[in-house]
Amino acid sequence: MPVQMHHPSLDEVSLSAVFAALSDDHRRGVVVALAADPTREQPCSMFPVPGTKSTRSYHWKVLREAGLIIQRNTGTGMMLRLREPEFEQRFPGFLANLLHLEARPRSRADGTNENEKGSEDENEDGLPDR
Repeated sequence: MPVQMHHPSLDEVSLSAVFAALSDDHRRGVVVALAADPTREQPCSMFPVPGTKSTRSYHWKVLREAGLIIQRNTGTGMMLRLREPEFEQRFPGFLANLLHLEARPRSRADGTNENEKGSEDENEDGLPDR
């Protein structure tokens, strides 16, 4: 019988826990990848998170406890799905802004980036206008 994993109610999740979970590049990459199709479950094995099986399990646990994913044991593996509708209700616009910021070019050491032109639909902070 598959082990049941704890998925907190999003009312229990703090913004600090979300920021802590997303502070890791690999975990943030998993969330961004899941956001490409938030209704679809993906096998844990498809994500290029380096490390041992226990390290990968730790990353899933952090994302799960931050309310970002649902993790389901299939008996032969684990499946992940983004908790997009519930998360959006608790933290409106958070995932959209995360995806927007992750899509932006990274700054170079000299303070410039690959695309100096700003988007017309962005405000002065580089966030999408609403």
